[in-house]
Amino acid sequence: MEQNPEFMEQEFSLLDYYTPSHKKDIVLSYKGPVTDGLIADMGQDVRNLFAHEKQIKRKIFAIFIELAQNILYYSAEKSKYQDKQDSLGTLLITQTPEYYLLSCGNLIENIDAPSLLDRCCKINSLTREDLRSYKREERSLPRSQKSRGAGIGLIQVALLSENRLGASFIEVSDQFTYFTLSIKITR
Repeated sequence: MEQNPEFMEQEFSLLDYYTPSHKKDIVLSYKGPVTDGLIADMGQDVRNLFAHEKQIKRKIFAIFIELAQNILYYSAEKSKYQDKQDSLGTLLITQTPEYYLLSCGNLIENIDAPSLLDRCCKINSLTREDLRSYKREERSLPRSQKSRGAGIGLIQVALLSENRLGASFIEVSDQFTYFTLSIKITR
């Protein structure tokens, strides 16, 4: 499965941000195990980093937490340290003069990629009011076996950001796809 160009106005690659030319744009970068404790610590770091921008601090914090929880709950890649199975992924916040870009990346099972792509496409096709209705509908549905939340995280991210979801899917093996989700927050 290849990247779907309809998601982003400009092509984005999480891997590009590991090149020296982009390091000056990085506000926060993390790659490794994602745990509840790490999310709490990094959430506090995000609050501190954006304390000077009170207007958007709440949005950035809420979206960052949602992205981190998506890795925690849904990453197919797990670390195996001292009999623990922590989810692995990447979290990144970059900046431009016009916006902040919050991104996450992790492996998902190939079988889950088409439904996730459909969900992202549906969210991107809806108006703000339609997103609110969709969120109410999803909240009232029974949770799927794989869901660890209410199933409204991506909808909430789109509502908070007031921008489309940027998603890419790159099949890395016959079992796994690398999923990247990016969200712009206008400054």
